Amino acid sequence: MTEKPSTSRTDLGANMRLSEQSEQLVAKVAEHEGVGHPIEGGDIFEWVLNDGRTRLRGPALFDELCWRMIGKGIPLWRATFSTPTLHPQFLGYNYRWWRDRGITEEYNVRRGVIETQDYRESPIRVVMERGVLVRYRLASPEAADAIATYPLLGTLRDAGATDYFACPLTSFNGRFQTTTWTTDQPGGFGDADIAEIQRLMPALAAVADARTMQRIAGTLLDIYLGRSIGPRVLDGEIIRGYGERLRAVLMATDLRGFTALSDRMPGEELIDLLDDYFEAVTQPVQSGGGEVLKFIGDGVLAIFAVGARTEAEATGAALDAAQTSLGRLEDLNRGRIAAEQPPLRVGIGLHLGEVFYGNVGATDRLDFTAIGPAVNLTSRLEGLTKRLGRSILVSDDFAHACDRPLASLGFHPVRGFSEPAEIFGLPEGQLVTGSGSSRD
Repeated sequence: MTEKPSTSRTDLGANMRLSEQSEQLVAKVAEHEGVGHPIEGGDIFEWVLNDGRTRLRGPALFDELCWRMIGKGIPLWRATFSTPTLHPQFLGYNYRWWRDRGITEEYNVRRGVIETQDYRESPIRVVMERGVLVRYRLASPEAADAIATYPLLGTLRDAGATDYFACPLTSFNGRFQTTTWTTDQPGGFGDADIAEIQRLMPALAAVADARTMQRIAGTLLDIYLGRSIGPRVLDGEIIRGYGERLRAVLMATDLRGFTALSDRMPGEELIDLLDDYFEAVTQPVQSGGGEVLKFIGDGVLAIFAVGARTEAEATGAALDAAQTSLGRLEDLNRGRIAAEQPPLRVGIGLHLGEVFYGNVGATDRLDFTAIGPAVNLTSRLEGLTKRLGRSILVSDDFAHACDRPLASLGFHPVRGFSEPAEIFGLPEGQLVTGSGSSRD
């Protein structure tokens, strides 16, 4: 990190700037107003393990810890807590507490940050990577070499900091949870201050470990199962056969010609193609309040629960998601065509019906999903898109509930169903939602 030397102590946190590269990778996601005054009394070690652990979460816990440390006479001015996490996009998260501003900031740190100069020049890099203690008495001439190596230390010193102490907690996934403690007291921290900070670290580590594991468990379940299913599993919906009858819109999407593509494309290129395709479909589904239940090869199965919204609203959200997905794929295809690569084409089936939504599988291998005839019909509708030359097909149940213009394409036999079904599509000539457009 770098900072103008003239920055005042009060404004330091608000005005700190990373390089342009790092600013894209370290994002402030929240700013929490803290206690704002010293808290006296009681043993802080016991407080962390008992009242603090059960009553407070994340930034609030760290904020009150800092004010209790001040109440015990430790002259804190700035403190940080950094922890690694397990996430496909983020390396970790960070809390930064400021006494003069009375706030605690919360940051998400993306994976690419370790390639930046700001990270290479960070004084806590060695703590996070090797788990060693570091201390720099910033007002001492002996700190000159460290300040030259780590620009952040110079920024803090110029704003009035006199001492910087960083210590590791516990290791996770090859990196250490790390805390830093900075004072502006003349002469820096006393020996008793350093000893008390170190005494408190095992208690903070114990609580941080538990909270980090909880957060990682929730994050991974959200990523692998979905944003609504993950919390349900964590809340105890884990018994085979447990679930509910749910009225919902189902959306099945399939990439046309995938077998031929997979036969002639290198594996790495094929994965990149699938990632682009899944991103184009998934984001509109989630933005419309839907949930992706699973990726099946080159297919996507998503659900839009009716719930508190009307059937017209649920069908409208699903149709918007389908059209936006097609628009995003058109945008993607322009780049593929320019690169002399074949465009991606998909078929999408939409149906409104009742499903069983819950745990299905073996005793020790479960899947939280939707099953029932409605799922089968949705898949069959997607299969008809190629034969009928349409990108989107919907059932008569969907069409009757939806308040958008839809055109009957007549009755067609549907594999697995005894009677032909009336199939609907977008009116001829209707444009697809998105920055690219095409006929349905």
